[in-house]
This record gives sequence, structure tokens and C-alpha cells, in this order.
Amino acid sequence: MFDFGFSELLLIGAVALVVLGPERLPKAARMAGSLFGRVQRMVGSVKQELSAQVEMEELRKAKQEFETAAESFRTEIGSVGESAQNSLNAISSGLKPWERVPEQHTPADFGVDEYGRPAGADSTETEQDAAWKAYLRPSEKKPPTGGFQTASLHKQAMRRKRDMRPRHRPKPQLRVRKK
Repeated sequence: MFDFGFSELLLIGAVALVVLGPERLPKAARMAGSLFGRVQRMVGSVKQELSAQVEMEELRKAKQEFETAAESFRTEIGSVGESAQNSLNAISSGLKPWERVPEQHTPADFGVDEYGRPAGADSTETEQDAAWKAYLRPSEKKPPTGGFQTASLHKQAMRRKRDMRPRHRPKPQLRVRKK
């Protein structure tokens, strides 16, 4: 603000002492100091508001630039997506899915009957064939033996371990409180 040296402040103090006198000089000095502080605070707040306005304007410009870049990116991505969708539709329209599915075959086409035996084999049935038929037809009453019906080795071991445990449990002992 103003540039006062020590000699100028001393001259102002001497003039104030002569004009105001020693009784009113301390009150006037305090009042001048408080006014000077208020002026400094007001100048500081104005500076701060101006810098905030400048920063806000810069942020608005940056925001506007960012929004335009984002919008251009969105349109570019949209056009790339549309071109990809169009090319995919063009590719898929040329394909006919029923041409890719293989022809359905039956066991007779491979020269075997429904049980996997060669077609035209003699009609004598072995035990293995009977068991296989029983396994393939779940509607019969007798389930096949072996296979999935047996317990696993782990379950068998746990059953044996359970059977070897003692059957009785010790009775809990009651405690008596002493008075």
C-alpha cells in the first residue's frame, strides 16, 4: 500500500503528540491501528474473492473442454459400436445355422442295436447282456448289484470306527459346595 519509512512514522507521531496531546494519543493510536487492520482485512478478502472468481472461471473452461471431449468420445464409441454391429449382422446373415448342425444318426446307422451289440447277432442272451438290460431299464424292480450301490471306502472305515467305540458313557460326578 503506502511506503512509510521509520523517519516518516516518527514525524507523524511527533505531530500527533503535539496536536492531540498525551491523554488522547493512545486512544487515537488504537483506533488508527484497528482501522488499518480492517482495511487490510477488506483488501485481503477482495483479493481472495477475485482469485476465487479467476479459479472458478478456469474451472468452468476446463469443465467445458472436458465435456466436449467426453461428448466426442461418446459419439466416436457409438459410431464404432454401430459399425461393429452392422458388420456382425452382415456376417451372421450369411450363415445358415441349419447347415452347421450334423445329421442325426441312430444306432442302426453304425451297425449296432440299442444295447451296443452288432446288428444281426444271434438272439441268445448272456448273463452280461441281461445285467446290461436290467441296468438300462430302471423300471424293473431289481436294481443292479455293485457299482454305485456300495459305500465308499471312507464311509466303510468310519462305520467300523463307530462300531468300535465303547457303548457306555461315564456318569458325570456331582460337586458339592462346602459352606
